[in-house]
Amino acid sequence: MSEGSEPPKDAQKEAEESAEPTIEEIVALLTNIPGVGPKTAEKLGAAGFDTLEKVVEADKEELAAAVAGLSVAKAEATIAEAADLHEKVKSGAIDLGSKWKSKRKKAPEPEPDKHQLEPLKAVARAEERRRLVTGYDEEKAAMGIPIGPKWLTRFEKARIIGARALQISMGAPVLIDPKTAPKGRFGFAEAELRAGVLPMTVRRTLPTGESHDIALSLLLENTRLD
Repeated sequence: MSEGSEPPKDAQKEAEESAEPTIEEIVALLTNIPGVGPKTAEKLGAAGFDTLEKVVEADKEELAAAVAGLSVAKAEATIAEAADLHEKVKSGAIDLGSKWKSKRKKAPEPEPDKHQLEPLKAVARAEERRRLVTGYDEEKAAMGIPIGPKWLTRFEKARIIGARALQISMGAPVLIDPKTAPKGRFGFAEAELRAGVLPMTVRRTLPTGESHDIALSLLLENTRLD
């Protein structure tokens, strides 16, 4: 054979047939057998049953013993299905060559979308957020209440009564006449709150961590305690 001449077609065919198939090719071939999935096909190939002919010629007990998880009955059914498929391939009713190639073919990846961005200098600066100030906010600010409602909330009321009752239990001086006040520390503390004689402040805190101390007397001016 002269240099540069192509090798005979028979030699090319023999070279292609002599090349050992990959595990992906074996799985693609054996999954054509009805009832054989990718995992079973991979086990069959690993056990040496990597062609239809080898599966057809195998003994059912030998096949079941070689492939983990394959029962004798399942092995017998697999051999029968492989024999039927092999006959169809030999008769030309089924062409596994094209079917095999179609399974190995990967779909082309789609091209990513491309968008033309505006130059950095052309991007307009976002408008600065401005805090919406209502008339109610202006009224509270004028009163000296920058956070929360202008009245005492029920949670603040409960906290003040509890703190004052603790002070009374520890011997703090009382600020109203004990003779006319209700019995019990909590009732006495609430009576002092209603009388507006407690020299306390209420601390209110924003989620940002900013806090303000507001005079209790200022909040009581706008709070109904009845």
